[in-house]
Amino acid sequence: MTAPWGSESDVSHSIAVVTGASAGVGRAIAEAFAALGWTVAVGARRVDRLEETAEAIRTAGGTPFAHRLDVTDADSVEAFFAALEAEVGVADVLVNNAGLGYLGAVAETTPERLETVVETNLLGALLCTRRFLSALLTHQVDHDADGDVVFISSDSVHKPVPHMITYGATKVAVEYLASGLDVELTGTGIRVSTVRLGPTVSEFNTAWPVEDMVAFMETYERLGIKEDFNYIPVEHVALAVVNAVTAPRGTKISLLSVRPESTRSQDERERWRTAATQGRAKTQDGPEGDT
Repeated sequence: MTAPWGSESDVSHSIAVVTGASAGVGRAIAEAFAALGWTVAVGARRVDRLEETAEAIRTAGGTPFAHRLDVTDADSVEAFFAALEAEVGVADVLVNNAGLGYLGAVAETTPERLETVVETNLLGALLCTRRFLSALLTHQVDHDADGDVVFISSDSVHKPVPHMITYGATKVAVEYLASGLDVELTGTGIRVSTVRLGPTVSEFNTAWPVEDMVAFMETYERLGIKEDFNYIPVEHVALAVVNAVTAPRGTKISLLSVRPESTRSQDERERWRTAATQGRAKTQDGPEGDT
């Protein structure tokens, strides 16, 4: 995959960090950066899966740096960036991709799950962004380096999603964070972008029982909410992220919304069942790494 913005001479980046890169959206983004010949630092809790991502980066033409990363743990975040800087250098791109969500009404969700979603999706993005910016702003003093921060968000920010309220609330907060940073970093040469996703083929909902998803979608119908529940491939998400980061300096892409196209109507029950299965990546692992 190449950047459609022109020649690589327009791109000053060399080291990109992608969180939650053990699978799905994160891995696709890492491979897209690798296709530009960059060094791509990938972090996630599942170290065995990270090695698969590292091999994919090599195959795509990039140089991998893989290290365990729990975005909810400040010590883990520090260890990841410290190791990267000691071995490779200061990163100039950060993609806050790590995220998760659980299906269920707020009243039926455990406190532990509420905490996990908020800590992963919001606190994780804050901790990683803080550490990334601290190093890059210090590095700029002697090297005049530019940079980019990308937040992966969700189209649930502009409409209430039954049974996904906690997840949507964290993404609203993430977009506020992105908007605030865009102001705070004015004049530093560090751009901030948000890539807002519609339903995407990934491991995000792999652990959700199909019947629970069907019930979830039927709730939409009962409430009069019309959705096609089509899915976009992760490669299209990766292209959107590359577009934002490789935009010529002097230009910034603040928000990209990536959504699936609509299709012809099917039998209603079959439509829900198809939607419940088509976006589920085939894996035995959990939802880490996608949003």
